Amino acid sequence: MSVPPHRISDAAFSALASGGGGAPAMDELRAAQYSRHLMLLKAVVETFPAVPVAAEAFAVLADLQHEAGDAVETVLRYPAVGAWAARCLRGTADPARLAAVALAAARLAGRECLLPVRSQNGWVTLPSVGGFPATGAFELRVGPDGVQADRRPVDGWRSLARIAAGAFTVTVDDLDPHRWPDEGVDLPRLGPSELDVWESRLGEAWDVLAERHWTVRDEVATTVSVLTPIGAPSAQPQSESSREAFGAIALSAPPDGVSLAETFAHETQHVKLYALMDMVPLTVPDSGDRYYAPWRPDPRPAGGLLNGTYAYLGVTGFWRRERETGHPRAEREFAQWREAAYEATQVLLAGNALTPEGVRFTEGMARTLERWIGEPVDAGVLDEARRVRSERRRAWEERNEMSSRAAEGRSPY
Repeated sequence: MSVPPHRISDAAFSALASGGGGAPAMDELRAAQYSRHLMLLKAVVETFPAVPVAAEAFAVLADLQHEAGDAVETVLRYPAVGAWAARCLRGTADPARLAAVALAAARLAGRECLLPVRSQNGWVTLPSVGGFPATGAFELRVGPDGVQADRRPVDGWRSLARIAAGAFTVTVDDLDPHRWPDEGVDLPRLGPSELDVWESRLGEAWDVLAERHWTVRDEVATTVSVLTPIGAPSAQPQSESSREAFGAIALSAPPDGVSLAETFAHETQHVKLYALMDMVPLTVPDSGDRYYAPWRPDPRPAGGLLNGTYAYLGVTGFWRRERETGHPRAEREFAQWREAAYEATQVLLAGNALTPEGVRFTEGMARTLERWIGEPVDAGVLDEARRVRSERRRAWEERNEMSSRAAEGRSPY
């Protein structure tokens, strides 16, 4: 399987820097991420020559690509495949799992395939497809007649759930052992009634995006293929993105459609920036300097501040449009985050942590935010937003300033 090189076009870079990008920019990022996954799989085979099943599985994928290229691409693009491969190269995952990747592609293609697999966490799983409860090692066969383990039909096969909103369909992955790279996150499984709620919330969110947030809608439709349920340690909804799981968003149960739509606007920004940074370095190697981020309690490295700023550019844009609906949070959220995100761009531009491309990217963000700062906002709401920002900054300084300066001998800003 050949791996074509990729570059981001100037038009796509500029569109992404402004905070948007839409489907055209996402297509470029998706193509590059597919190549990245191919490179990771080849690296797994080359790094672990003592695991012959990995080479055997890779050969199966290469053969299938000629006969059923769409099935192979679907599986190789799957976020959990990229997350597994990255962990494998760090020595924290099993290279023999490439057999499950090949079996998944064969299953989708309706082709016969026989390879050895091993259970993990009490399940044998095929990424993007499903799995069955079992413990141990098996000779797994897939084909038009179903799935067999050691020549017997498997018991308890469970396909991954798919939920839809109009033409948009997404996989809910609560099964794959590599569905989320952060091992500290609670990963619950969903029952049928919970899936019904998720699908209902997705429909509500999609209506919000279709009515007022067309760019976000197009970016989500082009890029987001998997939702990974996580537990929420508090009453507040939780969501995450990962550089190693392009196309996936991890989130707790969404309370309503607007909240889920905001999550899409927020996390898709992270997804875009992670993919862009795989092609274009935006920050120099971490010097140890740390900065204030208005949305975090802890000092952040430049890369973390850039990532958060880009996410809150998306959040600001979301609430800017939601003001049209009279949503009770919209005016306050817009007033609060437009100035906070703009302040963060100025901190980044005043420092020495950005590459020339990073400077250009951050200037693009700043131009968008500066235009929004010029838009009128209710005076009382604006005063309250600035008071909250000031209190948040003061609390952060009390929490971090002395310890940061004492530990690092430098200003934490």
